[in-house]
Amino acid sequence: MTEEKNKLNQIYDSLVDAEDPSLNIREKEILHPEETTEEADKPLQAVPKTKTVSDSLLNYYDNREENYQDLLQLIEDAEKELADLKFRKILMESDFQSLLDYFKKIFISEEMKASAIARGALLEYFTFELIKPLQSHGLQLSTNEFSTWESKNFNLSYRLASTNEIKFSFMMPTSDGKFRNEKIKLMEVFPETMKVTILNDAVLTLLKDCYQKHIYTSGQNSMFSREMNDVIAHMKELGFEFDENLLDNSQPLDLAINLERKTPVDVMDAIFITTMNHENYDFKKIGPDHYVVALDSKQTVTIKQNPEDKTSNLKLNTAQKNRSLIEFFGSYPFLVPLTITDNE
Repeated sequence: MTEEKNKLNQIYDSLVDAEDPSLNIREKEILHPEETTEEADKPLQAVPKTKTVSDSLLNYYDNREENYQDLLQLIEDAEKELADLKFRKILMESDFQSLLDYFKKIFISEEMKASAIARGALLEYFTFELIKPLQSHGLQLSTNEFSTWESKNFNLSYRLASTNEIKFSFMMPTSDGKFRNEKIKLMEVFPETMKVTILNDAVLTLLKDCYQKHIYTSGQNSMFSREMNDVIAHMKELGFEFDENLLDNSQPLDLAINLERKTPVDVMDAIFITTMNHENYDFKKIGPDHYVVALDSKQTVTIKQNPEDKTSNLKLNTAQKNRSLIEFFGSYPFLVPLTITDNE
């Protein structure tokens, strides 16, 4: 074996320059299992692994979190909407006393919260309960005007004032089927105190529109007075109190009116002529610038002129007869000029 190896070396030396150090051949080093090296004595160390998160993965988590929050908001909104629907259902099923309680809690004490739709529904149902007698005259919610009730003979609009009273205005078709340009303010309802104020100017406006401007007929005025008095009686049954007013016909009329003018002479003359031509009427002078018009059923109108300040005082008394001012003047239209003149 040694001889063969020597022969191979001789052949290689003849072919290659032996002085080339890069071509020196070293014998293969044989490592035996029982031998240890310095490197072998070193313990194996784990190679640290770094896991990088891509931008797309970060965006995914961000989007998922955003969608999660959106979902929570949708659930919250849906729960609020469901609660609102349930409350509106309760309002639909409520009687007047329950509606009154909800009105006070939502609008007055504000201890309850409600959506704008629920608040509008509460006002609708509450006002309906107030004017319920008009059902017999075709009462319905207007489809043409917001917050307005329509009946056969007139419309009633309502709105909630900042001080939580409900203000009603009305419109009545004119004698030619049209409407006034402006609504007439009629009454104010105070649910907190259960008080109602009828605006007397509304009654005087009706009288003026009827007997001076001829917008309405006396028959229209009478129907309005009769139907609104049904409403007034109903509201009294609900527990509301009314101040003395010119529309209420639940008691005799005993009214004193102070006018910022003297009664014109032509008005006094016309009244005198009418009473003289009627067997049940009379016209008497009971003192200087002091007159009394005696009517049937012991009803009287007293007129006192004040030349010093050019004013006059009227007293209307219907004795034991229950009447509103509209009904009174409807029976005695010749007396209307005492309160309304062409200059007013």
